[in-house]
Amino acid sequence: MCKKRRVVIIYTGCIPQIDETKYDEVWWIVRSPDSMPTTEKLVQELSPSKEVFKAYRKAFHLGIFDEEYFQTVYVPDFLDDLVKNQSALEKLGWLCEKSREKNIILGCYCEEEALCHRSIIAGILLGMGAKIETKAEYIKYFEKMEFLV
Repeated sequence: MCKKRRVVIIYTGCIPQIDETKYDEVWWIVRSPDSMPTTEKLVQELSPSKEVFKAYRKAFHLGIFDEEYFQTVYVPDFLDDLVKNQSALEKLGWLCEKSREKNIILGCYCEEEALCHRSIIAGILLGMGAKIETKAEYIKYFEKMEFLV
């Protein structure tokens, strides 16, 4: 009898909807968790910096956080911080390497992935060659990070 081969890949998701039993590792890539993770890993290096997070929260509460704000303000600010963060770059490299060995899910609280930093992280990983389930259009975030090309 042939043994069923396990599919390994990186996924992204909304924390309240994640079934931890389906993954080898669950990474919360959030700045301010609602509660401290118990079995999950809190990986703040891949979350927005305190400054970017604070600006996002302000924009959200003012009702101006939309697609235009995300693309013109949030994405550039997030990428600018990310490229300066050596630890974050190392985590991205590790994820790219492990994407063929482990099922890992990267979670955040945002319900709409297209307006969440996890879409940016997913696009960067896609551009780096990671095995990741994501939208092909997110590769645009990798393309904005010339230093990795």
